[in-house]
Amino acid sequence: ETNTFGGSALTLGEFGLTPRTHEINCAAARIARAAADKYASLERPRWVLGSMGPGTKLATLGHTDYATLKHSYQAQALGLIDGGVDGFLIETCQDPLQIKAAMSAVRAAQAERGSSLPLIVSVTMEVTGTMLVGTEMAAAIALLDPFDVDMLGLNCATGPREMSEHVRLLGQTCRKPICVYPNAGLPLLVDGEPHYPLTPAELADWLQRFVEEDGVGMVGGCCGTTPEHLAAVVRKLGVRKPKPRKPAYQPAVTSTYSAVALTQENSVLLVGERSNANGSKAFREHLLSGNVDAQVEMGREQVRDGSHVLDVCCAYVGRDEKADMTRAVTRYRTEVPAPLMIDSTESPVLEAALELCGGRSIINSINLEEGPERAEKVLRIAKEHGAAVIALTIDEKGMAKTAEEKLRIARRLYRMCTEDWKLRPEDLLFDVLTFTICTGNDDDRRLGLETLEGIRRVRAEFPGAGTLLGVSNISFGLNAAARHVLNSVFLHHAQEAGLTSAILHSARIMPLHRIEPRARQVAEDLIFDRRREGYDPLHAYLALFD
Repeated sequence: ETNTFGGSALTLGEFGLTPRTHEINCAAARIARAAADKYASLERPRWVLGSMGPGTKLATLGHTDYATLKHSYQAQALGLIDGGVDGFLIETCQDPLQIKAAMSAVRAAQAERGSSLPLIVSVTMEVTGTMLVGTEMAAAIALLDPFDVDMLGLNCATGPREMSEHVRLLGQTCRKPICVYPNAGLPLLVDGEPHYPLTPAELADWLQRFVEEDGVGMVGGCCGTTPEHLAAVVRKLGVRKPKPRKPAYQPAVTSTYSAVALTQENSVLLVGERSNANGSKAFREHLLSGNVDAQVEMGREQVRDGSHVLDVCCAYVGRDEKADMTRAVTRYRTEVPAPLMIDSTESPVLEAALELCGGRSIINSINLEEGPERAEKVLRIAKEHGAAVIALTIDEKGMAKTAEEKLRIARRLYRMCTEDWKLRPEDLLFDVLTFTICTGNDDDRRLGLETLEGIRRVRAEFPGAGTLLGVSNISFGLNAAARHVLNSVFLHHAQEAGLTSAILHSARIMPLHRIEPRARQVAEDLIFDRRREGYDPLHAYLALFD
């Protein structure tokens, strides 16, 4: 490793050395390169990894911001490239937002220099079982899965015993090669000095176990390890292949703290709709009065009611949407324990929000209403931040109402996202659109059926992708009691058709067994357009809730 753990421009600035960032990192890389070359042979090549430490400021806690971190790390990465490193090691990571900024900086520096060096990320899990800002191991894995990281691992803070559960989770679920380089045991304070209790033989035994049982592919030592420790590791392990792994990874989004699978086992992914200035009168009033505390409480309440993810929209005519979104997300990211769906039609607003989110978020949304140009701006942001994306079946002709049109537009969006922007199928949630079936117009009677068929066709053609609906649109125009029942029944049938996620007020969704049988029957007649001579299900349904 290069001796550049504290070599970012921001950290060097604490010593008045920011102008020398490139010089220092380049020199460190050359020193390491010379040492490696001295001992390299054809049988045993030696490699140099450019060390990039966490710095001293946590972006998630507001000590600095994403843009500052990225600029700081980019200057460091350029020096490391010019000094001749073979790869990058973003290590001892304590804040997921810092990881994202550092990875983005490395990508930008490599693009500037025309290089394509490997990238390793190593997180630090404290004795509390989380990263310093509270991020769980599963969340770190889910956050980093979408990025072009060549290896993911653990280092520092504890010894191998305390790391073992995290290493096991890496081995079982991480789709990338994995590494571990622990301290020489949990540090103790002896006579006022730090003491690391693990012997060389004990460290070697632990690392052998990680290789043979968990499939770890790179090992080493962190604080408290000495040349004797690593010599024992080399003698013990020799050259061997790690245990083959078949990781059982589930695509997920994350809050700052924890991961939520995008595909729920016995339910749909429930996206809370109430943190939205367009859909919630209460949230809008709190936005207009500047009551962010009340906005946060609405977010917490939705999580208590069962929402897995929260849709956050701060768009209101005549206001500064970017400033409003920044205020909301700054609080939500640490005070609401749910992943966020950032909902805006404005790219600068999406970018500002995602630069605040250490977790893996969802962008709401892209479409082709104005052609591909705006969608591509949003996809660039999604790629930068590893976000999932909602794709609405809207194109230049308007909103798709038939299943055939929904699938046609979905194909265009899928090709753009996966071929042009290299997103994975599991990064996409297709919203095949829901329209009210309660107008009485003949043209609207079959819209629910077309939506259900659209879900089936999209899931069949793009099996790795998810689907999403704004469920409450189906009942627009009815009174509250009638909407609750119709929304609940429609959600049930949408889920049977293959729906994986839904934007709704989860507290107002009723299990089918709690719906009066006659109300359920007429709701289904309305959804499936079961009109017959002398019976109009819309009239019958309205009468039930008159």
